[in-house]
Amino acid sequence: MTLTTIKVQSDVRDDLARLAADDLGGVTLNAAVAHLITEHRKAAVLAAYARLQADPEAWADYENELDEWDGAAGDGLGGGEA
Repeated sequence: MTLTTIKVQSDVRDDLARLAADDLGGVTLNAAVAHLITEHRKAAVLAAYARLQADPEAWADYENELDEWDGAAGDGLGGGEA
């Protein structure tokens, strides 16, 4: 893997180091940044689902599409059952 250098203010680096040590089990700063990026992406997906759920018509369309895809799977399980 190719490495690079980024410039951050020393207080940001120190905050990241504390977070890595205290909250993430002492991982490297690289691993801490990767973790934060992953968490940010997850939060963005959850926020998108929340916006979709806030629109009852759009959410119903989404659920109907899920049922259609479940039926298309051909696994005999039917659609929409958990």
